[in-house]
Amino acid sequence: QWQGETQEFCPNAKIVLVGCKLDMRTDLNTLRELSKQRLIPVTHEQGSALARQIGAVAYAECSSKVSENSVRDVFHVTTLASVNRVHKNLKRSNSKRGLKRASQMPGRTDLLADTEIRKDRAKSCSIM
Repeated sequence: QWQGETQEFCPNAKIVLVGCKLDMRTDLNTLRELSKQRLIPVTHEQGSALARQIGAVAYAECSSKVSENSVRDVFHVTTLASVNRVHKNLKRSNSKRGLKRASQMPGRTDLLADTEIRKDRAKSCSIM
C-alpha cells in the first residue's frame, strides 16, 4: 500500500529498504520458533532481491541490539540516497555492521492536506 501511495504522491522519491533486527537471524530462540513453522529468517540475498523488485536504491540491514553503528550506517545510507550519492552496488562487508561504510554509499514525510501546497511539497518528498 505505501509503495503505491509513494509512487502517486512522490514519483521521484528514492526508497531504501531496511532489514531490522539483524541479530535475530542467529538467535537460537528465534530459529527454534521459526523452525516450528518450517520457516527461516530472511537472508541478505532475499532482502536485496526484494529491494531490486520494489525499485529501492539500496538495501541495508541493522541491529540496534548488536551495534548502534549499524543503525547509524542505515541513516548514513538514507542520507546519501536522498542527495543522489548512492553507490549502485552496495555490498555487505564481513563486519557485524553488515554494511560497507564508504563515502560513496549510499525518506516518508506526511503530505499536507492542502492540495495546492501538497503538489509543491511532493516534489521533494523523502522516504525515511
